[in-house]
Amino acid sequence: MKVLRITALAASILSLAFLVSPAFASGPVASSSAVTTTTDAGVTAMGVGIAVAATDPLAIAQTLYVGVQSTIDATGVQAATDEILNKLDAIKGALVQAGVPADGIRVAGLSVNPMYGPTKGPSSVVEKGQPQQPQVTSLSVQGNLTADVPSIRVLVAAMNAATEHGATTVNANGGKRGGPFGTVQPSAADLAKATTAAVANARTNAEALAAATGRKLGAARSISSQLPMMGCCPPSAAGWTVQVTVTFDYAP
Repeated sequence: MKVLRITALAASILSLAFLVSPAFASGPVASSSAVTTTTDAGVTAMGVGIAVAATDPLAIAQTLYVGVQSTIDATGVQAATDEILNKLDAIKGALVQAGVPADGIRVAGLSVNPMYGPTKGPSSVVEKGQPQQPQVTSLSVQGNLTADVPSIRVLVAAMNAATEHGATTVNANGGKRGGPFGTVQPSAADLAKATTAAVANARTNAEALAAATGRKLGAARSISSQLPMMGCCPPSAAGWTVQVTVTFDYAP
């Protein structure tokens, strides 16, 4: 009788073990380690656009300074002044023929200055003890005009035209847009186009990254940009580089 009870108990234990065995259980088996989840942070990519600074590297505005001078005695001031004004008119017409816009040519002034010579007599002190005044030997009449030259290509022709029509001094320097080529930023419209191109370039790069992981790209989440930089070498040597960094969400 005792042997029968022991045998029944052993059979019961084996039956219970068979029911809870992982190899045969129909439900999931709990693991002792925690389950890890991954959050999709999207894709961040950079993009570049180029804004062209100028189609012509010599299209740099210059200011031309022209002077006409005449030296005369005190009795010839009116005649010398008329002569200089006539020369300035002739120079203006020649500059227009050389390609300088007429509305950018202005008469800058007309001046008459005395020119002094050595004092007369063996001594510079008169009997009353007063220094003798220097003597005016002649007068210098000076007329000036300025001209806004739109391009260095026009500058040489304009300078030659001025000297051929009586200019005694001709000088030039950078005008309102006369900085060295490439140092002046493109217009706001050109920078906007370059920024649009940079964002499109960033999306192309991000789509390639997403495709490599089997995903598709969604909308842009955030964007940042750097200050435009002057190009130093190809492919941006002829303009300014606009660089953006864009973060895109994955498509649902």
